[in-house]
Amino acid sequence: MRSVLFTCGTEYHLLMTLILSTTAYTGRPKTLLLYDTPRTRPYLERARALGVWDEVILIEPAASAEAYEALFAEHLGRAEVLHTFTWWFPHFNTLMARGHAVGVPVILTDEGLLTYSPRRRFADWVARKHDGAFLARDFAFEAVSEIWLLEPALLLEPPGCPVRKIDLGAFVAACRTEAGLAERFRRLFDLSPAMALKAEAVLFRQYFPLLEVLPPEVDAWLDGAVCAAFRPVRLAIKNHPAWVNPRLSEVGNNFAGADRPWEALLLLGQITPEAAGSLPRAYISLTSSAMLKTALLGMEGTYLFLHRLMARYADWQDTTVDDLVERLRLIFPQMRFSAPADWDELRADLADLGRREGWALDLDALPTAADEPVLWRGIGLTYWREHCEQARRLQALEQEVRHLRLQVEQKEAVLREVIRLMNLTADILRKEVGE
Repeated sequence: MRSVLFTCGTEYHLLMTLILSTTAYTGRPKTLLLYDTPRTRPYLERARALGVWDEVILIEPAASAEAYEALFAEHLGRAEVLHTFTWWFPHFNTLMARGHAVGVPVILTDEGLLTYSPRRRFADWVARKHDGAFLARDFAFEAVSEIWLLEPALLLEPPGCPVRKIDLGAFVAACRTEAGLAERFRRLFDLSPAMALKAEAVLFRQYFPLLEVLPPEVDAWLDGAVCAAFRPVRLAIKNHPAWVNPRLSEVGNNFAGADRPWEALLLLGQITPEAAGSLPRAYISLTSSAMLKTALLGMEGTYLFLHRLMARYADWQDTTVDDLVERLRLIFPQMRFSAPADWDELRADLADLGRREGWALDLDALPTAADEPVLWRGIGLTYWREHCEQARRLQALEQEVRHLRLQVEQKEAVLREVIRLMNLTADILRKEVGE
C-alpha cells in the first residue's frame, strides 16, 4: 500500500496532521517529516512514540536540500499523496517540486490566514521579506492538485483546483468515543484537564517588531493600551511562540498551558468536557492567524482585529484580513467581527462589548484621536520607510552574494576538473616511465 507523506514546520501543522492521520487516513501507512526548529523539536520523540506515523523524520534546516536527495526520492517513490502547508521551508518546497515532477498529488493544507488567500499572501510575503523569493524557491501553485481547509467557503480567491473540507467534527467525535485517540492527542501536545482556560477575553500577540513592521516601542504602547482597557476583567495573554517584545509591561502567557498550542487547548475543551473551563467571549489581536482558527474551531464571541489600527503606525496594512473579516461575518452570523480603524472606533466597539457582556471595561485607558501621540506615528512611519530601504539593499546584496557563490562553485568545478586531468596525466606518465 502506498503511503501518505506529511511535511510539518509548526505546531499547527502537526495538529492538522494528527487530525487527518486519524480520520481521513486511518489504517494507511503515513510518514511525518518534521522541520527542526526550537518550536517543533519538543514534539519529535513524542510523535515517534505515539504510533500514529510509521516514520517520523527530522529535517535539518542547515543541511542542503541535496543532502536529502535519496530520502526524498525514496519516500516520493512510494507516496500516494503529499500534504504540505506553507512556502516558508525551502526543503519542503524542493520536496513539493520533486513530487509534482514525478506525478505525486500535492495537497495544500489548512495553515490559517495564508491558505484562505494563498496567491495574494504568497506575493505579499515574497515582496515584503528581503529573503522571501530565496526561501520560497521551488514553491509553485501549479503543483497544488487540491486544497484542504476547515472552511472552504472562506477561500477568498479562485482556487484553480478542487477544494475539500477537513472534517474536524469527525476528529472530535472520535476522541470522545475512543479513549486511546484522546490520550494520544493529549500526549502529543502535553495537555491535561488542569489546563482548562478560564478567562473573559484573550489577547493574541504578534511579533511585528521582529518582522520590522513596527518599532518595539510602538508595539509595546499598542499592547499596553489594550491590556489596560481589559484590566477590569480576566484577560488571558497568549504570546506568540516566535518572539516576545522585551519592552512589554505585561509579560503574557498568564494562564495554565499558555505555552501549548492555542488550537490544541481549544480542542481539549471540546474533547474533554471537564477541561472546557470558562472560555473567552472576546478575542483580540493586531493580526493573528489564531483569530481565524479560533472562529473555525467554533468558538463564539466577539473578534476584534486591530490590523487597521496598527496601520496608523506602520504604514502597512494586511488587506486580506479586511476581506476575511467580511467573509467571516457572512459565514458565522452568530459571531461578531470588527476591524476598528482608530481608537475612537475601538472605544465604541469595546463599549458595545461591555454592555453585551456586563463588563466594566476601562475605556478611559485608551488614547483618543485628539491626544494620539504624534511621536509614535512619526517613529512608526519613519521606521517602516527605513525598513523598506534596508530590505531593498539587503535583497540586492543577497542576489549579488548568490551570483558570486555561483561563480565560485563554477570555478571550483573547473579547478576540480583540472586537478583530475593533472592526476590522470601524472598516472599516465608514471606508467610510461615505469614501462
